[in-house]
Amino acid sequence: MAPGTLRSGLLALAGRPNVGKSTLANALAGAHVAAVSARPQTTRRRVLAVARGDGWQAVLLDLPGFQRPADRLTERMQDTVDRTVADTDAVLFVLNAAEEVGRGD
Repeated sequence: MAPGTLRSGLLALAGRPNVGKSTLANALAGAHVAAVSARPQTTRRRVLAVARGDGWQAVLLDLPGFQRPADRLTERMQDTVDRTVADTDAVLFVLNAAEEVGRGD
C-alpha cells in the first residue's frame, strides 16, 4: 500500500441476540457507542461506530441479534439485519464461545 493510502469499508457485526456484538463494537471503536445489557433486544436498530488503525478505518454496523420474527418488532429488527448484511463489504459473525454452534446460528 502506498504511503498516505487509506483503506476503509463497512463491517457488519451479526449473530444471535446477546453474543457480544455491542461489546465487540465498543472495544473495536475504543469508545462506548452501543448499549450493552444482559437483556435480549437491547440493540433494536443498527448502531454505527468507527474503528481506526494505521492506514485503515472500518465503519462498524452493530446489528440486532438475528432470530425468527415472533411479532412486528422482531420482524422489523430482522429486516434491518437482512438489509444491512446485504449492503456491507464484510460480515463478522459473532458467536458465544461458551455455547455450541446451533441451528439458530
